[in-house]
Amino acid sequence: MPEEIINAAGAKKIRPLFLTILCALTFIGSVAGIIINTIGYINSAARVELIKSGESKTQLKNIFSGGKQADANEVIRVGNVNVENYEKFSIGCIASYILCLVGSVLIFKLKRTGFYSFTLGTFFNLIAHFLLFGDNFGIMGVSILAALGGLVFIILFGINLKYMEEEEE
Repeated sequence: MPEEIINAAGAKKIRPLFLTILCALTFIGSVAGIIINTIGYINSAARVELIKSGESKTQLKNIFSGGKQADANEVIRVGNVNVENYEKFSIGCIASYILCLVGSVLIFKLKRTGFYSFTLGTFFNLIAHFLLFGDNFGIMGVSILAALGGLVFIILFGINLKYMEEEEE
């Protein structure tokens, strides 16, 4: 059921149910991302050790290898993963999810600037990853999944841009 929104000029606008659901999912995902990356920042030393130990890479390889076991002696390039870079990456992700959170609230209010904030936040996550770790896809983990999910949401929010209004100056 669509909801009615009264804008600054006093005109009524209708927010579709689909847009409301997208905003709710984005809000939940952004808050979860902020919490997860805050924990990641606090436990950065342990996370870096897990990445460097090879256990997480072996688990990922087992998932994507179609059931074949990974070679135990195989050396996997981990790039420049260290505690300092991981902490910077966690801060970048927190900033990214804050942008997405602000964007979802603005989109909920049918403001087009929320779409731009959400788009910037989605791509900021990938930019932070590439600046700190390079093109090493082995350590991207959830970062690439968040970016792909964000891309789907950008497309879905883009389809609903017709319901959002431009900021008046």
